[in-house]
Amino acid sequence: EEVGEEEEEEEEEEEEVDDQQSPRKMNVLLFYPDDWRHDSIGSEKPYVLTPFLDSLAKEGIRFTHNAVTSSICWMSRATLWMGQYSSRHQSYKLKCPVFSEAENWKHSWVSILRNSGYHTGHIGKWQYHNDFSSDFDYAQAFEGKHWYSRWGKEIDGSTLARTYAVEFLEKRPKDKPFSLSIAFYPPKPVGMSREPGAQWMPTNETRKLYDNVTIPEPEMNHSYKVLPDFLSSYEKGARGPQVRWYERYRTSEHYQASMKNYYALITGVDQACKEIVDKLKEEG
Repeated sequence: EEVGEEEEEEEEEEEEVDDQQSPRKMNVLLFYPDDWRHDSIGSEKPYVLTPFLDSLAKEGIRFTHNAVTSSICWMSRATLWMGQYSSRHQSYKLKCPVFSEAENWKHSWVSILRNSGYHTGHIGKWQYHNDFSSDFDYAQAFEGKHWYSRWGKEIDGSTLARTYAVEFLEKRPKDKPFSLSIAFYPPKPVGMSREPGAQWMPTNETRKLYDNVTIPEPEMNHSYKVLPDFLSSYEKGARGPQVRWYERYRTSEHYQASMKNYYALITGVDQACKEIVDKLKEEG
């Protein structure tokens, strides 16, 4: 019996040493907003109010030479999850999420983390129009708008994402590392309105921050005129770049209203990101 007890004590000591030597698994928090230019932050343009993301970039690493293999939104999202070219993950069509089929999804970094003990979650835009809730431990999908009806009131998309993120952090098992991706729909425009700035709908609070700002305007008329015919011709019912330029930027009034609303949405995302990280710090 004494020999057995000594062996058990030695095993316990070895386990304690192993626990001390094994590295602590890091949590993963991914912010993924939509249609956001790389230079639309305060450190690049002082009139853009993104104090939190500026501090994040300053304290960490900012990748200034980044590229996508396809500038199509849903293909890029599949590439993000899989780390593969579109030719590999095969998810070319909007409603055909080949990458999230069970046999393929098991190779995603989310699935790999989940199988290694992580509590996983995804909030916001997914875009492939399929039920992906089983791919994560926590899932809240919403997209296509800047405002949503929830709990008897209208909530802007950034605040809604922040609300679900806080819920995830509060309810997650505290004895496990976590991975949470938050795909903000803003600042992507919504709809086809031709009214100045109407395709971007920020909160009144963030929009007021840009009331007394004049956004520098690029010289677009010359650039537009030198486009090849198939890009510059305006045809009724078309959805090419010439139509979107006409809807959003054709006059100085359109340009100023559109860009101020766009930057106001960006500021809203910045504030939501800060509140999410603050919540995480609060939990230790």
